Amino acid sequence: QKVLTALDQTWHPEHFFCAHCGKVFGDDGFHERGGKPYCRQDFLAMFAPKCQGCEHPVTANYLSALGGVWHAECLVCTKCLSSLASGSFFELEGRPYCELHFHQRQGSVCHGCGRPVTGRCMTAVGRKYHPEHFICAYCLGQLQKGTFREHGDKMYCPACHDKLFL
Repeated sequence: QKVLTALDQTWHPEHFFCAHCGKVFGDDGFHERGGKPYCRQDFLAMFAPKCQGCEHPVTANYLSALGGVWHAECLVCTKCLSSLASGSFFELEGRPYCELHFHQRQGSVCHGCGRPVTGRCMTAVGRKYHPEHFICAYCLGQLQKGTFREHGDKMYCPACHDKLFL
């Protein structure tokens, strides 16, 4: 009879099988954990770290981020799914975001240009602006906080407001 030696024991080939699914090992070999043999599929499913994005086993070429491991292709913005594998991203509630969508979720996007406000900021009528985008809707002159008028969801300098609406 044929026999094989593995895990410091001698086995009939038909009796040497995966401790989890019972599949007899073929040419693929086996993996060992705690003195027990496992097929590759069960070993990875049971013992390999899981990707935080797709929850499939991570076996090679991974990124560490947000307290876990990720396949490079799975580390994407939660909102737009753009790749974050370059390493630059923002975290909110344990999930990765690109800069724009992080600031949108935080309410820190300029109402004038739609881009994130990361430096100086003007806040008026519950909206944020880059100072250079806080402008009169008519003459496009830069407005100053406290010296503007609002009309129909738009901001105007006092002179344009009076000329247009009074």
